[in-house]
Amino acid sequence: MYCMEVDVSPSAVVWESTKACDFACRHCRALAIPQRLPNELRTEEVLSLVDDIALMGVKLFVVSGGDALKRDDLFEVLSYSSKKLRTAVSPSGSRLTYDVAKKFREAGVSAVSVSVDGPEEVHDYFRGVPGAFQLARKAVEAVREAGVPLQVNSTISRYNVRYLRELKETVLSMHPQTWDVFMLVPVGRATPGMAISPKEAEEVMGTVLRWRMKEGINVRMTCAPYLVRLANEQGVRPIPPDLRYGRRSVEGARGCMAGNGYAFVGYDGTVYPCGFLPVPAGNVRDRKFSEIYRESPLFAVLREPSNLRGKCGVCEYRTVCGGCRARAYAATGDYLEEDPLCLYVPARMRS
Repeated sequence: MYCMEVDVSPSAVVWESTKACDFACRHCRALAIPQRLPNELRTEEVLSLVDDIALMGVKLFVVSGGDALKRDDLFEVLSYSSKKLRTAVSPSGSRLTYDVAKKFREAGVSAVSVSVDGPEEVHDYFRGVPGAFQLARKAVEAVREAGVPLQVNSTISRYNVRYLRELKETVLSMHPQTWDVFMLVPVGRATPGMAISPKEAEEVMGTVLRWRMKEGINVRMTCAPYLVRLANEQGVRPIPPDLRYGRRSVEGARGCMAGNGYAFVGYDGTVYPCGFLPVPAGNVRDRKFSEIYRESPLFAVLREPSNLRGKCGVCEYRTVCGGCRARAYAATGDYLEEDPLCLYVPARMRS
């Protein structure tokens, strides 16, 4: 076992502002419900959290949900946090009008993300609400008209994996500054049957690499740490395994950052390694986020690649990929086990 150097501050912190949402997405991580819950963090608790992470040097604070627009104090929080660190917001899109987008701009928000998962029929089915696609398009237009940088998020599942070309055309027609492609993790409402296969995952990553390198599209991937390995195999700006600095984001290829550069704060203040890994590390109502992030035994375990099991534990890419810890947990109940979505056979396991 070796000691890996890690930054004691995350690059990004996501706050689940509420579980309330008007949509009923089939894959909803948050298990969103129509109404707010009584034990959400209070305004003063959120502002205290912002102060704490700003002092840590966190680079990005993302306000997520549910639908953050369900909170009455949203713009107060955004105005406060934007003065202290880069702040982005990820509303559901169902209530995002031009007036709302203008308020985002006035609050100093650096980016607004809208989810688009395919052409209209595919998107509406996945989101569980007829007309969801048109609402997303109107939200995109509102954000662009208000002059706020736009990010489009797309989740790849069995519902849309066969429509990648159509998805690309749909997203590019919206002219986002950035596009983030997620590979579904079976957590919350998402079931294992909704996920794509390992072979499909390889094809998706290869497609995204081609879009980025050959077509010049500003697209990145989330929950796909193996992109580092695939980029190496294809000779795309090779990123060799790095035993000293551990999992990090290089040229848009991001290893698993759960508890290791990234953390998630739930609606009730519970801190998790990421939103897809429902293993608590503490609660900001009991202890400062900075203390939890730096001192949690859970995070310490996640930051040490030699703790990984199965083929992830012997893989030469374990420090720059590490496998998706949330996907391993969803499949086995053990967040240190090997990631079932990866097809790669490590060099040490080849005969």
